[in-house]
Amino acid sequence: MKKRYLIPAVLLMLILLPGVSGDIGPKPSMKFNLVYETQGIPELIDGQQIECDDAGCLDARPLERWGPQGFDCTQDECNSIAYGYSQYHKLVINFSDQQRQSNIFKSSSYFAEFNVRVTDTALVVEEVPPLQRTTSGDIPIFIIALVLTLILELLVAFIFVSVKKEPRSILVGVLVANMVSLPIVWLVFPYLPLHFLLVILFSEIFAVLFEGYFIFLFTKKTLALVMSLILSLLMNLCSFIIGGIIFIFLV
Repeated sequence: MKKRYLIPAVLLMLILLPGVSGDIGPKPSMKFNLVYETQGIPELIDGQQIECDDAGCLDARPLERWGPQGFDCTQDECNSIAYGYSQYHKLVINFSDQQRQSNIFKSSSYFAEFNVRVTDTALVVEEVPPLQRTTSGDIPIFIIALVLTLILELLVAFIFVSVKKEPRSILVGVLVANMVSLPIVWLVFPYLPLHFLLVILFSEIFAVLFEGYFIFLFTKKTLALVMSLILSLLMNLCSFIIGGIIFIFLV
């Protein structure tokens, strides 16, 4: 291997290490905020998240509990995490007065959030738009994702340019590229009519290619396109794997 490719290769290996175990890396999750519209508030006993590959849920099956995967509820909130969801979902929750079932719904986000209206007879699930999602402290999740992404990708870029003795001005290109690409990833890709795993795949491919080519143009082609793409790949792997883990703990 040529010496000039050795450092990027080592960095790539180091970034991939946290993803070796399937239980370490970030996993898709869903959060359900229960909003009661009943005359009284019935006690929540237990519930299930139903997974379906068919739009009519003819092949309905509960989300199995397997390691970290599972579905749990409190009186005001339900949460699920999975190694991988099906395309369609449905909630079935047992209350002290009766069992209620929801409409069939889809998820457009890796970390999805829904408001669930609990009526006298049913559950009405409505997805919360990405920019309206907040933490328990009312901090917009998008802001957390943006700050984490900028910190991690600028750190990787700083190490890269320091080792390769490239101009520090590349960091400005990384900053601007992320300020453009991240809103697109959050606001455009989740609404594509695709399975959420494909949405993640295509959004990450877009981020790598867009940021790599942007850095290449920003440096006025002094940094080779191949090296720009390698830098972009390293940055996005870091923000996806390491940032994903941190994001889960924060959110």
